[in-house]
Amino acid sequence: MVKLDAARIANAELVKKGPLVIVVASGTTGIGEYTIRALASEHGTAGPGLRVYIVGRNPSAGERTIAACRQLCPKGEFIFVKAADLSLLKDVDKCCAEIVQLEKKAAGDAAKIDLLVLTQGMVLFGGRKGMAPSRDFVQIL
Repeated sequence: MVKLDAARIANAELVKKGPLVIVVASGTTGIGEYTIRALASEHGTAGPGLRVYIVGRNPSAGERTIAACRQLCPKGEFIFVKAADLSLLKDVDKCCAEIVQLEKKAAGDAAKIDLLVLTQGMVLFGGRKGMAPSRDFVQIL
């Protein structure tokens, strides 16, 4: 397992490299929210640029996360992107199209995504459709 100090050093180096564009799916609670807060805190006021697209279902939770991050990183951009259900490809496509449009508007030809964080979780108890169920098949993503 990677030591916590090594992870903190790597995070600090990532933030210093240049303006970062980050997409965090399920970024309004739990691991996603804390990931955004940690990046905002590490970036602080001295980082070279930070734009975070926060994908979630709850706009008010997104606004709470954004308000907390703006205190930690006043120069950062934190944008909420609503996605009803990321288990549906049509919602994923819609969300991706919105992020691409927003990023092109913000950065033009330099539009990019440096980091994609997927933190949504699910537990499957019955296995895949058409497969024999397994008592010990539990997957957490």
